[in-house]
Amino acid sequence: MVRKDICVHPSTDQLGRCLGDALEHLVPVKFKNCRDLAECRPGDAVLSLSGHDNVLRELVKRRLRHFHVMGRPVGLRSDDEGEPVRFADSLYLNELLRGRTIPHQVLFNLEPVPMESGDEVLAHYGDRPVWVLRRTDGLAAQIVAARLPELGQAKQLFDYLNGYHYIQLLPLLHFLREIAADIDWIRPPVRACFTFDDPNLHWPAYGFLSYRELFRQARKDRFHISLATIPLDVWGPHSGAVTLIKENGEHVSLLIHGNNHTRNEFGHAGTRQRYLSMLAQSLRRIEWLEKVTGLHVDRVMVPPHEALAAAVLAPLLALGFEGASLSMWSLRHWNPGREWPCTFGLEVAESTDGGFPILGRYRLNGACEGPVVISALLGRPVILAEHHGAAASGLELLSGAARVINSLASVKWCSIEMMLRSNYLHRREHATLWIRPYSRRIHLIVPEGVNQLVLALAQHQRDEEATEFSLIRRRPGTETIAAHIQPGVAIEVCPGETIELVSMNLGAVDHHHLETASSPVWAIYRRVLCEARDRVEVMKPWPRRI
Repeated sequence: MVRKDICVHPSTDQLGRCLGDALEHLVPVKFKNCRDLAECRPGDAVLSLSGHDNVLRELVKRRLRHFHVMGRPVGLRSDDEGEPVRFADSLYLNELLRGRTIPHQVLFNLEPVPMESGDEVLAHYGDRPVWVLRRTDGLAAQIVAARLPELGQAKQLFDYLNGYHYIQLLPLLHFLREIAADIDWIRPPVRACFTFDDPNLHWPAYGFLSYRELFRQARKDRFHISLATIPLDVWGPHSGAVTLIKENGEHVSLLIHGNNHTRNEFGHAGTRQRYLSMLAQSLRRIEWLEKVTGLHVDRVMVPPHEALAAAVLAPLLALGFEGASLSMWSLRHWNPGREWPCTFGLEVAESTDGGFPILGRYRLNGACEGPVVISALLGRPVILAEHHGAAASGLELLSGAARVINSLASVKWCSIEMMLRSNYLHRREHATLWIRPYSRRIHLIVPEGVNQLVLALAQHQRDEEATEFSLIRRRPGTETIAAHIQPGVAIEVCPGETIELVSMNLGAVDHHHLETASSPVWAIYRRVLCEARDRVEVMKPWPRRI
């Protein structure tokens, strides 16, 4: 793969192997040692980590395109709220950042960038300039105040590049993408949805969520809601609730929320057979709901309490679940002994066992702009999740979050199933389209001018995760054609064809042939009591605090 060289002065040792590897995974660049700036040619890209002012002058003198990190190390990362970051309304910045003010966790010992005549401040932390564009005789350079983090076993890149903490790494990622823009992979368009856990179809409302009002607001404010329903709750669907969902299919979809919704039912290190049995029961219940209502439920798992152990991943894939959705912090918390890739939480999906994809989500609240913007910048779907109590004071919380998301360019509101099926990177080389999938089932239409398609591996994927794809081609008026596709081997296609890439290990086990245990009586009682609590809560005379 073609990469752009980035000279690191004085040494790549100061960048750190973990951080360097992660950035090389995210952007097609290659970091190389540069102890002596005299070895560089005018126009070379340099990452300057010494922090010395004399080096900054030397970079300008030698006409080197550079990103200079100054200042002393930022103190230990904190989860406390700090000052907001104010981005300039600059054409130099990615359009997703321009003019935004986004909350940030506290940064200690952060010194401002000393300003010179003609400097353009790209970002302030509070009132301190922390990211500056400096032009000298036609040479553009970037200077940042915050030192790059030192990563280790306890911290990953994700801890410094997420919706709440990002200014230590975002400017560098922005610079690297600018350098490699002509060879970089193209990420999916911005895709978004809201998720509510627990609602069922027993009534045209669940707790504070009136489906009629919710869908009316979704049409007005242009958003999509995914209801994560519990398979144990599929009994007794109300015709009014079913009709509302059918009439508003553009704005609502259904997900699978565990099985019995017992505490941490997917968070334990159980056996493969145990989880196959539980998931098979979940699917049988969902199939019954689909049969009696005519609705479709996405084969996407939202684990109760966001507890998802690694032992569940392979059974999910084997039984045909196309993915799961939960926060990246929860995924890491429930798998403390797992070795995650250096890009954990930063690619368009987290590819786990067998390539099973997990889409990260954030909490739906009034301070969601950080998660929204950072997710969009990384090409990750924007998924904001809550329970019915988020609507206790009305639907303004959703409307406000929808306004933030709709302020992004070309947002596509859709179901999580559609997110997964569009979750791939692509790149064109003349008439050849390269595809790098981050899902086990993807759909695409061959663009004009393309006559070959090539499957590419993500850098940390194993070969067997790509060789097990089949390619299904559909053209109007012709028969469907299916074939295997090997990574790196071109296959002939025609413009306008609908292409479906499906992993051979997706749905390899037929759940109808598996035995399922009956649900314990206590689990049924627990669920009935939980639903009663949620429905009675609406009747409280005092306002609910959320």
